[in-house]
Amino acid sequence: SKNGMGIADVPEASAVVTSVLRWHSALPVKQAVARARFGDAAESSPEAAKTLNRQEDRYVLGVTNLPASAVRGAKEEMKSGVLIRIKGKPDIPVENVQADRQGPGATLYLFFPKGRNGAPVIEESDGEVEVQIHLGDVKIEKKFKLKEMVFDGKLEI
Repeated sequence: SKNGMGIADVPEASAVVTSVLRWHSALPVKQAVARARFGDAAESSPEAAKTLNRQEDRYVLGVTNLPASAVRGAKEEMKSGVLIRIKGKPDIPVENVQADRQGPGATLYLFFPKGRNGAPVIEESDGEVEVQIHLGDVKIEKKFKLKEMVFDGKLEI
């Protein structure tokens, strides 16, 4: 997806809930967040510039509209069911998870190491990556085509 997002349908008690997966470490998403946070000052704000120019040493994936029941487990328990799979490279296990509950729904933020702790760096030549999120009854397996995630000539994920 050209905007750093993907959609996944999540079954919940015979209903299907649509969750949005958003790469918060991708520059287009960081730009959108800066505009939302700083408004017209996003272009001139030193704080916004610091965020936009930061070289990320991790991949950050936000998963919105999850059933709150999916994020009730202990952090270590949630971490055990989450990874990024890249063909021909080692899997990237999640390093940290943060849950933000909003009423019946929840957003989960997943933090993966990028080129450290033995984790590979995702490159456009890898073709695609698959994010696997297994939290109790909730199972999301979403593939991202990396050529669709190039922004200004650079892979943004």
